[in-house]
Amino acid sequence: MSWSKIVAVLTMVLFLFGFAVVDSAFAGEKVKWHGTSFTTETKQMEVGDAEGHIMLLTKQRQLYINEATGEKTVSMSVNTMDINPAAKQFRTTGHGWSVDKDGDKMMRVHEGGPVGENHWRGTWKYVKGTGKYEGIKGGGTWDSYSMGPQQPSYLEVEGDVEMPKQ
Repeated sequence: MSWSKIVAVLTMVLFLFGFAVVDSAFAGEKVKWHGTSFTTETKQMEVGDAEGHIMLLTKQRQLYINEATGEKTVSMSVNTMDINPAAKQFRTTGHGWSVDKDGDKMMRVHEGGPVGENHWRGTWKYVKGTGKYEGIKGGGTWDSYSMGPQQPSYLEVEGDVEMPKQ
């Protein structure tokens, strides 16, 4: 796999990496978002154990649309990607957060890997919230589809979310 394809796939994957504000989620509500992700910063380091084995560190921004309400949300994430072509191993992990108009945050973790050409899939879960999101719970799956080298990715995110009682 060429580096440009890997970076393109990384871009799509690393949404992952931002999820929409759950503006309408109640106890155990199903949620679904779609959106786009683009990489704003990338750092690469060779691992040194096998030719071509690298680690990438990226920052990304995402824009999500809640399919139930149409509300748009901006999210950010920081991700690592372990790329080892010799061993045919490709994995990504990361942390992301969304901030609503009041400054309240939802933080999440995610992980995943490739499932096809320019297609990655994984899981996510909320790990912390502030303000009205303190005590948020939930998680689900994500799919990321690369639009090409150095291009944004299309994202689909689904899950179950339990909002804290107000």
